[in-house]
Amino acid sequence: MQLMSKNKRIVVTGLGPLSAIGMGKEALWKSVLAEKTGLTLEKYSINGQELGDYYAHRIKDFDINDFNIDKNILEDIKAWKEQANPIDLFYLLAVVKLALSDSKINYTNRAETERLGLIVTHENPGLDQFYEEVINESYDFLVKGNNSVISRKDYFQEFYRKFAKRGYELQTFMPLFHLAKVFNIHNYSIFLCNACASGLFAVEAAADIIKSGKCNTVVVAGSDCTSIFKYLWFKGLDMYAEDGKIKPFAKNRNGFVTGDGGAGIVLEDLYSALERGAHIYAEYLGGGFHLEGWKVAMPEINGDSYKKAIMQSLQRSDVPKEAIDLLVPHGVGTTAADYYEAKAITSIFGKNCKKPLMAALKPYIGHNLGSTALLELAISILALENNYLPKTLNLTEVDPKLGVNLVTTSKAYDMRTLMKTACGFAGYNGSVILKKYTK
Repeated sequence: MQLMSKNKRIVVTGLGPLSAIGMGKEALWKSVLAEKTGLTLEKYSINGQELGDYYAHRIKDFDINDFNIDKNILEDIKAWKEQANPIDLFYLLAVVKLALSDSKINYTNRAETERLGLIVTHENPGLDQFYEEVINESYDFLVKGNNSVISRKDYFQEFYRKFAKRGYELQTFMPLFHLAKVFNIHNYSIFLCNACASGLFAVEAAADIIKSGKCNTVVVAGSDCTSIFKYLWFKGLDMYAEDGKIKPFAKNRNGFVTGDGGAGIVLEDLYSALERGAHIYAEYLGGGFHLEGWKVAMPEINGDSYKKAIMQSLQRSDVPKEAIDLLVPHGVGTTAADYYEAKAITSIFGKNCKKPLMAALKPYIGHNLGSTALLELAISILALENNYLPKTLNLTEVDPKLGVNLVTTSKAYDMRTLMKTACGFAGYNGSVILKKYTK
C-alpha cells in the first residue's frame, strides 16, 4: 500500500484526444500542423422537416466499434440505455480507450487496474439526445398516433413508460459506472463538473488522489457532443459566432462555435511510470483554482478571481512567472470573456509581454464546453513535447485594448514550461502548470 506524500511527482503518461480534426494523438497533431479545422455547416431537421442550420466542429465517421471495445459489453450498454447510439457515452469510452492504449495500460488485466482510478467530467451527459427523443416521440404520440383527446393521466403514463430509463441515465454517476465497468476500474473514482474549467479541476483532483495514496494512476476523461440545443442556448445569450469563426482576443471577435470531442489523459506517480517503462509526456506541477460566485453567464469584469487562480498555480507549482514559455488561454472569443481573461493575464505578466507567448486553440476544434480545457491541455502537451507553437487561427487583428501577445505564425519553439488556463460559466476559474520531465 502506498502512503500519502505531497512530494510525489505526478507525470502524464497517456493522451487520448478525440476531435473534429482527428481521433487519437497522431491524427489530431497532424491536423494541427496543417492548421486544419473541423468546421461544417450543420443542417438541422426534425422528422424530415428542416428547421435551419448552424456552424459546428463536427466529428465525421465516428464508430465506437473502431476502438476494439468488447462488443458484448457495448450491446449490454445499448440494451440497458434503450439506445442504439448513446453518442455522449461512446465519446467517453473512446477517449478512455485511446488514453489507456497510449499509456500501454492493459485494462483487461485486473492486476494492472488494481491501482487505477477514474475521473469523468461532462457538463450534461446525454441531455441533448434526451431533448431530441422527447420532442420526436412526444410529437409522434400526440399528433401522429392519437387522433382523440388524451387524458393527463394517460399521457403521463405513456411518457413515463418511454422515458423513465433514459431520464435515469442522465444522472452523472451512470456514465462513471459504465466506464468503470468497461475498463475494469474498481478503485477510487469520481464524476466532476465545473463548467468549462472542468478539465483543469479534474487533473488537479487526479494529482491529489495519487498523492493521497488512493491510486498510483488516474485516467481523466471528458467529452462533449454539439447539438442544435447548445446552438440555440448560446445564440440566445448572444455568444454564438454566426459566421462560424472563433476569433480569440480579436478586434472583430463575435462569439464561439461549439465542437464535438474531448480527451482522456493518464496521470501517474513517477515511480510507477518509471517502474513500468512508460513514456512520459510531461510532469504536472500543480494548479490554482478560485470560484467567483457572481453570475452564471457573465464574469465579474472588475473582479480578481481569475487572477487569483493564476497566481495560485504559480505559487503552488513553485514556478516564477518568467519561467512560463507558453500560455494557452481559454480564448473563447466573446467580448466580455476575452476582456476579463486578458485583464487577469496582463495584470500578472504585463501588457504585450514577449514571454509567455500565447496560443488560443478553440479555432481548431471548437468550444467543447465541459471537456474543452482537457482537450486543449492534451494539444498543449503535444506542443510542449514537439517544441512546436501552433498559431491562433482566424486572427487578423488583435484587439489593441487587450494588450495580449498572441502567436500569429506557427513555428518551432523550444519550450520547457506550459500554463493552461480556463474561466468557465458560474465563475469556475482554473490554471495548471506542466513542464518537460527531467530526472
